[in-house]
Amino acid sequence: MPPVYPLLQRTFHFNYWQVGRIALTTQLTASILQPIVGFYTDRHPSLLTGRRNGRHHDRTRGFAMAPSYGTILAAAALVGIGSAVFHPESSRIARLASGGQHGMAQSLFQVGGNAGSALGPLLAWAFISGQSSIAWFSL
Repeated sequence: MPPVYPLLQRTFHFNYWQVGRIALTTQLTASILQPIVGFYTDRHPSLLTGRRNGRHHDRTRGFAMAPSYGTILAAAALVGIGSAVFHPESSRIARLASGGQHGMAQSLFQVGGNAGSALGPLLAWAFISGQSSIAWFSL
């Protein structure tokens, strides 16, 4: 998400307040829903596993087709919802796959997320040239 903000700012002539609200929408949606989803999946662990949780490109495609600020905010909320659904269950699966080394499994899970956050801006710089290329990049 953050690597796309300058492109959206340039394409739509957003000010920093508007870009900040996009980031806030994503983070707030994820932060509010993630504990709720985690609570739910603790009681029903198999309901969300494998149900397109990790298909991030489905959610980011909204940015590629967004014609207005409201649509971009809705796409940002969808990204937050996707994050909220993905993280509790995938963290649980990492723990199950840990072979008893729960700390190591969680650490590797975090390293993967941090690596993606670090590489995302570099890949976006290399591949995203305009709003329409966001959909291709997300695949």
